[in-house]
Amino acid sequence: MPVPAVTFPAPEWIPGVSAGGRTILDHLLRTGGTSQASLSHTLDLSQPSVARLIGTFHAAGMVVLGERSPGVRGNPSVHVTLAPDYAYALGVTLVGDAVGLTVLDFAGKVRAARTLGLSDMAPAAVTETLRALKRDLVAEAAVDPSRIVGAGAGVSGFLVPGAPPRFNPPWQLAEWAQVDVAGTLGAAVEAPLIYENDATAATVAEGLVGVGRHCANFAFCHLTNGFGGGLVSDGRMVLGLLRNAGDFGGALWLLGGTYPSLDTLHAYLREAGERDESVEAMVRRVQPDTPGVARWVEDAGRSIGKLAFLLGHMVASEKVVIGGRLPPPLAEALARATVLPATPTRNGMPFPLPEVVPSEVRGDAVGIGAAMLPLRELFFL
Repeated sequence: MPVPAVTFPAPEWIPGVSAGGRTILDHLLRTGGTSQASLSHTLDLSQPSVARLIGTFHAAGMVVLGERSPGVRGNPSVHVTLAPDYAYALGVTLVGDAVGLTVLDFAGKVRAARTLGLSDMAPAAVTETLRALKRDLVAEAAVDPSRIVGAGAGVSGFLVPGAPPRFNPPWQLAEWAQVDVAGTLGAAVEAPLIYENDATAATVAEGLVGVGRHCANFAFCHLTNGFGGGLVSDGRMVLGLLRNAGDFGGALWLLGGTYPSLDTLHAYLREAGERDESVEAMVRRVQPDTPGVARWVEDAGRSIGKLAFLLGHMVASEKVVIGGRLPPPLAEALARATVLPATPTRNGMPFPLPEVVPSEVRGDAVGIGAAMLPLRELFFL
């Protein structure tokens, strides 16, 4: 579970959730719902404990009980799902040239989201934009503001020591280097806020609603203005020193070759004669057949192939996921174009290397993962 940047307060109306209760709620979040009888069988909890916890959750309005269906041993069992409107959380996306906000409900569904490209990414401009986004999106989603339990943020950059740790962001966000991120962004959205770097937040989303639903060991490649990532091992996030695990950009800087970021894609398009525009504008209109894209995909694929080779040997990832702000058709093209270097064989068998696949998250993965941070602090694993 991501380590919170600050102590995260629970609203008074939320009951304390035990370890067993978190296990049940987390399973319901990941599966979308299941029979009460199957919970004790799947989660290795006693049937009386499951019945007691489900009863408590239902009384609090946290779960919905549906029609009965045959249980594990043929006995009718009630179907249990999370109550979407029990609670909501906000997810802030703060990347090189854009800011976004996501409204996520208790069942993990996006109720509203928007990302805006900004020419001025200074704290004053970003916070003003976020205030307007919150007002508009809460109204659009028609959610009860009093049920918003908090906010999370995914911020471009790596963390450096401090109390609390501070971000060392890319040049577009240089003014944020000395800013109290939790306090500043939390004040803008009027909610207590915890944060991770943007790639870690996106990896959280991939783990919950993407590749992580069927793969417990994967590396996530986060393509935005820069290039970062995240690691999931045996179903758990690998955070490392200062929660900076997954800074794959440093490895590719050392290896050389094309840096697989949106900034380099932007440069390839300009070299091919495409119009000069912001990265966010490019993301909204670029297609696989746009001049310059094919050459970038080929060059970036070679770089990611080297990284995937190293990840396979060093952390035994089953999959390497291509995601971030890269449009899905380009992520698919890049995954297809990525070829790993051949590994030496031993006894006629090569070392098992990861499969490179596109992200299965639709929407702003950073915003979704960021909004999950407070929900995980309060309810889930």
